[in-house]
Amino acid sequence: MTIPDQSFQLHHTTPQPMAISSSGLRFTLSTGQEILDGISGGAAVNCLGNGNSELVKTMNEQAEKMAFTYHQSLGNEESEKLAKLLCEKSGNEMKAAAFLNSGSEAMEAAIKLAREYWVEKGQPLKNHIISRFPSYHGNTLGVLGIGNIPSRRTVYEPLFSPNIHHVASPQYERFGLPDESEEAYSQRLADELESTILKIGHENIIGFVAEPIVGAALGVMPPPKRYLPLISKVLKKYDLLLIMDEVMCGSGRSGELFAYQSISTKTDGEEGEKVVPDILAMAKGLGSGYVCISAVLTGQRVTDRIRKSGGWKNSHTYQNHPVNCAVARKVMEIIERDDLLTNVKQRGEQLLNELRELTKDISIVFDIRGKGLFVGIELNGSSSLEPRLAARVKGRCFENGLLVMAMSGTIDGIEGECIILGPAYVVTEEEISEIVRLLVMSIKEVAEEFEEEY
Repeated sequence: MTIPDQSFQLHHTTPQPMAISSSGLRFTLSTGQEILDGISGGAAVNCLGNGNSELVKTMNEQAEKMAFTYHQSLGNEESEKLAKLLCEKSGNEMKAAAFLNSGSEAMEAAIKLAREYWVEKGQPLKNHIISRFPSYHGNTLGVLGIGNIPSRRTVYEPLFSPNIHHVASPQYERFGLPDESEEAYSQRLADELESTILKIGHENIIGFVAEPIVGAALGVMPPPKRYLPLISKVLKKYDLLLIMDEVMCGSGRSGELFAYQSISTKTDGEEGEKVVPDILAMAKGLGSGYVCISAVLTGQRVTDRIRKSGGWKNSHTYQNHPVNCAVARKVMEIIERDDLLTNVKQRGEQLLNELRELTKDISIVFDIRGKGLFVGIELNGSSSLEPRLAARVKGRCFENGLLVMAMSGTIDGIEGECIILGPAYVVTEEEISEIVRLLVMSIKEVAEEFEEEY
């Protein structure tokens, strides 16, 4: 297929490279070039790779059996089974679930649900939300305001609620003070949250919104030690809701099905402090890109209150779609049956180790971090560079046959350059090494050109 000079698609006025087929972690382009997928389709979505015949079969069988029911009129077995499965996989820490169509939609619904919870409890003055900066929670108007990445939200700024407040996102490597431990840094951020709560008045606040492992906003950032337990302690002190965004980091990408479970327990063998969200949103890997599905899950107190008040007031036409739910349940089944979370952990450790070893002498590489198959490579490069450094590396990776994600503004919304990796859970040891080889080669090539410019 010949790529036209101008695209008919609104989102891309300049046509993108045209993918015509894919199998596993390989895309074939219209030019004949083959691209190795290091980011699960482009945004950590396609966790089982392309061409999975079981998912295609499930999709077809459910569509033939029953393609659609409107959730306000009829229930369906697949949404009920998927909700039960996810609640059980949370260790029954989550008590109920509903299914929507995108991560943005799930986060928007989660915020509305949190507000509804307090209204039903007879506390309608609670209408303020605290989030973090930088942060990203979706592209609908409500969650664009709750998140804070200037380049994504500036044009819409006049439409945002004034009742949204931001505290610092955790970036220990960048903003930890000299001789300040991770635990002390986490306490400093928890103190900032408490100070913000006191300034607003806890009686006016709905809750706190955060990704347990920050994705696009910071270029993959697991929290520093004790961050979540200390934040949770503050929220419990003032009886505020904890709303977790696992749209990007959840569904197994961290090595556990739920990302909060992978970081609220210490990794040195000692039992850590349990942190459980009141409301949780997940998407992306939930349907592995084969269907458009997201989920909102609720803990005990939110579930009890909403049921007592007669049910959740949120409603979308394609909510609890039976085909989407059937495919998502099959995705969860395959992940468990094939022990893919073990592969996520093993290949994730391999990815971090190989990257750290092969980039240790590259001056523009600032940090390598991640959890499971969710890894960020932070680069040193000024925002004055045009094109930006991350974009240059992403472009060179593509030329060399590798698909990655590039983010700029990951330090403070303006400065900061990161490459994100998130290959499919079925990735092999050999494919991880090839991803590393291509990325490191691309970074070195760009670094040499970068040094020549300056």
